Order: sequence, then C-alpha cells, then structure tokens
Amino acid sequence: MTEKQQGRLNFTHGNKLFILREVAPFLPHPRMTRVLRAIQERHWQYARDADEVSLSHKQIAKYDGMSVPTVRRAIADLIDHQLLIKTETVSCYGRQANSYKIVWSNLDAIVNDGEPLTDPAPVPDDSEAVDSETPAPDLEYESTQVVKTASDHHDQSPDHHDHPPDHSDHPPPDHHDQASINPKLINPPPPSEINNPTWREVEEILISEFGVGRPGKAVAAAQANDCTPADILPLFAYARSKPGAYGAGAIFTKISEARPGRDPTQGWPEESEEYLKQQARKKLKVQQTKKARTEQEREERKRQDQAERQRLESEFGPVLDGMTRDQLRAYVTEHCLTPVAQAIARNPDAHCEAGFWRTEILKSLKARQTDCLDHLDSANADGPAFADQR
Repeated sequence: MTEKQQGRLNFTHGNKLFILREVAPFLPHPRMTRVLRAIQERHWQYARDADEVSLSHKQIAKYDGMSVPTVRRAIADLIDHQLLIKTETVSCYGRQANSYKIVWSNLDAIVNDGEPLTDPAPVPDDSEAVDSETPAPDLEYESTQVVKTASDHHDQSPDHHDHPPDHSDHPPPDHHDQASINPKLINPPPPSEINNPTWREVEEILISEFGVGRPGKAVAAAQANDCTPADILPLFAYARSKPGAYGAGAIFTKISEARPGRDPTQGWPEESEEYLKQQARKKLKVQQTKKARTEQEREERKRQDQAERQRLESEFGPVLDGMTRDQLRAYVTEHCLTPVAQAIARNPDAHCEAGFWRTEILKSLKARQTDCLDHLDSANADGPAFADQR
C-alpha cells in the first residue's frame, strides 16, 4: 500500500460521510447502509474520540425508523462482509448494549474497486434472530441467568448486586428513550446506590438531565482531580436548585474543575440571562401578590371597622347623646383613657361629631353595657347617673 493510500485511512467525519454515500450502490441491501449511517451518527454525537460506540438494537432502529428485526439482519450482513465489528457488552444496569466499530478501510476499498458485493450475507433464521444481544454467559461478574422474553425481544436485568467494571470510555446510551434502557427510571435504586453512584451513572446524568454531549472528558478531568462520584452529587444538587441557570457548557466546566471538599455553591459562572429574567418575573409576581393581599386585608379591616362603628352608634349613641357635659366629663375621667378625658376637658363637644373621640367613648360604653342598660331603664331628671358609678 502506498503512502497516499495509507493516508486515506485516517478518515475524518467528512470522509466517512462521503464513503457512506458512495458505497450505498455497492451494498446488496439498503438496510446495510441505513444501519451504517445510524451507527456513525450516534458515534459522532456521543463517542467521536472513541474507537467504538455502544448501542442497542432499539437505538439504531429509532434513528431511521427501522424495525428491530431489520436492524439485526443488517448487522448480521455487515459482520459477514467484514464491514462491522460487534463486541458484546453489558451496562452497569445489566442491560445489553453492544459495542460497534465500522471497518472504514473495507468500505473505502469497495468504493475504490467500484464492484458491488454480489454474495449477500445469509439471513439468520428466527431462532437465531430472536435475541442477538444476550449477555455472554462467561462474563465474570454475571452471577445469575438472564431471563429472556421472546414476545418483545428484550433482556431482563440479571439479578445480581455487583456492578460490572466501569467503562468510562464507552459512550452514554441514547437519552431519548431512557425508560427502555434504564430500569432505574421505573424502579428507583436503593438509597445507598443513589448516594454512591458510579462514574457511568454520572455520565448518564450529565447527558439525560443537563444535556452535556461529551461527558467523558469532564468525568476524566474530575477523576484526575482525585474526585469521586459522590463529590459530584452536590454539584448536581446545586444546579437542580436553579433550573435553567446554567447551560451544558457551564455544567461541563464545573465538573471538569471539581475538587474534593470544595464548596459546591462557589465558583459557578453567572446565571443565564433567561434565568435572571425568569427570577425577576417571579419576584415581581410575588411582590404584586403580596401588595394585592395587603390591600385586600386593608379594605376588609375598613369594612369591619365601619360595621363596628355602625353597631356602636346604633346601640350606645343615644346614651352618649343623653349625657350632660358634667356627666360626660365625669364619665370619661373615670372610665376612658387619659387622652380622651383631656380632649373632652378641652372641648366638651368633641364627641358630637363622628370621629376618633366619639368612637372611643362608644367602645367604653359597650364595655359597660350592663350598667348602660340599667341606667336606660332608670333615667331621671339627673340623666344617666354614670357619675354615680365612680
């Protein structure tokens, strides 16, 4: 192979898209091209710096609206033609998600030769195509059998407590269908597992919750800073306390710069403009609500005071108006507050008009309602003998 030909094997993303477009007429089945495009797209999105990408059949099928059996047949065709390498793996949840690597050199050779693949790959029968994603039985960390359900072609999680080795270089699963690949969204994990997550789970949170596209680099930087997954949880909690304040880039940077024991509330960038506007709107709404409630309470108190004054005037107004000046002066001196007595002493007619002084005297009369009623019945030429009650 010449140096020029060898240089072409250093494929860029643009080279790969060109090869996929040019190789399509030479492949025996269109499904093969569709699967290759799906794998490359996922690889570019989540694991562009890795050699392989971990995907389930459902994730591949979802990309181009294919059925899962079609994806299985296409993968079998590609493997038989040495255009795809599949490595069986199991995620930390016991869920199957095989790793795939496209053999770009063979695809490039097909394009350069310009000859179609005339020998189609054999189609696996139903018994072989039921579930090609079954975890390998000889894995060291598998302690029990995997229960398979043939009706929906899904693997059930193995019943074990030991997590498999951490694969931080593997890309995260597709976060568009978390419920189908992440049983923890349906059956919450025990508290111990939540408080002690794995780095793989940290990556999945970064993708599914915060939209970080390449969490592997952030996790690697945190590991280099001697952080543990438990050190990252307070950062997640603080970011959740301010929904929308920090974008994916800010979260990525904060995780990359994490240090053990550092205050999780410090060192964050300024909140996003939209978040600040939202907080300002919330604050304004709270103030408006408080102001409206205060105004409503004030109006309610006014209505209550008005009703109380009307009741006092109706019940005790005649008693007050029936007093002579001397009787009134003696009464307020004995039974009312000092400011009321002083006001009456300065102006004996201060109680004649509706206002504070008249209301205070009426309230005092209400407090002595029993005596007032007795004096109404025994009124004589001397008037209500309030002065005699001193």
